[in-house]
Amino acid sequence: MQPRLLLRCDGDDLHLQLDPLPAGARDLWLGTRDGALALQVALAPDASGGATAQVPLAGLLGAGVLRLDVRLRGDGEWPLVPSPPAPGPRHFFRERIGGHGLSAYLSDSAASLVLMTAPLAQHARLAEAEDSRAAFARDLRSLPLEPDLVLFESFLGKQYAGNPRYIYEALRQLRPDLRCVWAYDGPQAIPGDPPRVRRGSPEYLRVLAQAGYRVNNVVFAAHGRKPETVYLQTWHGTPLKRLGWDIEVDGPEAAARANFHGESRGWSVLLSANAYSTGTLRRAFRHEGPVLEAGYPLTDPLLDASLDRSAVAARLGLPADRRFVLYAPTWRDHRPVGPWRFDFDLHLDLQAVSAALAPDQMLLIKAHHLVAAGLDAAALPDNVRDVSHLEDITELCALADVLVTDYSSVFFDFAVTGRPILFYCYDLDLYARQVRGFYLDVERDLPGPVARDSSQLLALLADLPAVSARYADRYRRFRERYCTLADGRCAQRVVDAVFGPAPAADAGRAGERGTAEARACLA
Repeated sequence: MQPRLLLRCDGDDLHLQLDPLPAGARDLWLGTRDGALALQVALAPDASGGATAQVPLAGLLGAGVLRLDVRLRGDGEWPLVPSPPAPGPRHFFRERIGGHGLSAYLSDSAASLVLMTAPLAQHARLAEAEDSRAAFARDLRSLPLEPDLVLFESFLGKQYAGNPRYIYEALRQLRPDLRCVWAYDGPQAIPGDPPRVRRGSPEYLRVLAQAGYRVNNVVFAAHGRKPETVYLQTWHGTPLKRLGWDIEVDGPEAAARANFHGESRGWSVLLSANAYSTGTLRRAFRHEGPVLEAGYPLTDPLLDASLDRSAVAARLGLPADRRFVLYAPTWRDHRPVGPWRFDFDLHLDLQAVSAALAPDQMLLIKAHHLVAAGLDAAALPDNVRDVSHLEDITELCALADVLVTDYSSVFFDFAVTGRPILFYCYDLDLYARQVRGFYLDVERDLPGPVARDSSQLLALLADLPAVSARYADRYRRFRERYCTLADGRCAQRVVDAVFGPAPAADAGRAGERGTAEARACLA
């Protein structure tokens, strides 16, 4: 029998009452899942067959967010699963304790009791967002559809970048009748100055429930959509490393795939850059719906002959008179330092690289957005820059004369330029066998040579014309297989296929040929 639960605060203590007292229970245990904090409190039986516990709160009110699972101890240990509270917010108990907020909710996995504390403003923001997320399914049913509303999100709301960015910029020109909102709270200006919402906030979830269109390259903060809503999943790269259900080793991606499948079942259409991606992504994501094989809009700027390279460099805070070597490695699944945050060691002798660069060359280092910390800018040589704070790697690719990467999908996109690509794979064997695994043979299928250490990489950079000539045929075959749809008009094809023509006259549009071409891309 699940006990009834009553919570109340008295000064600096939380009083917890259970009725009846579960058989065999003598104590309450409260602890964080990482084991950093634990507290045991005795249960005091009362005459009615219930029990109370007095939990001191002083040690639970810190500088950050604290979530404590509440368990029963006695003849064993088990989660405290009370009878469900009356219908209402997810955080069914909320109190202010000085400058902190305290709340209680039931976990999604076991419906067991969890306490959350945080500084007051932070606590309010989190609790309200989680309450809204829990109410999302209800909002989907009750809030009306806004068919002309489009919600854009890129890389978990952290960036104005990737395919969503370039689809948005094309949509502004081709469908000005649509209202666009961005889930983004970063510093970058967005053309047209659209409204912004913070990912996970109540306003975000309202827009997510009501938007007639959604565009994302990862996942939204809540699953589900109205039947009429069109959800375009653009993804964010042609895969070299294994994805989703194709991963054969343990790690964060494998652990998250069931949750991701909950999201992918809501996709209306999945964007693909090429035929190889179509088959691979269908299988890896278990996607049975339509695929739009139209190329990646993020490659359009890389083929823009009118691009003002000096203006782009100036806007990004980079000198205009340099040749850039862009180093853009991926993240390492096996080096977590927090929830979806990962440590990374360059394994690159920056002083040696600096000394080997020509006087007009500069090394740009762009870490993956899941990497936890950047480099110490003060310790870098003058001709080496950490540009990890710049959100859109497409702009850096547009400037780069050479790309150095490892297993990042960025090289598929950069290949449309025809410029040299070098692969720095110091942990190739480990990554292949224990971290993620690959779809392609790194030594045979990639459009450039593989270096295993800094000295090999420097030798390749020093002899770049000869290296490019040696790999020219392989590079050509690679582009024929993966880059044929990259023609500078991918964004237009996507807009035509997904959003269709504006209700009014098609003035300024590419015409019916573009629309027919886009429709034919649906696989």
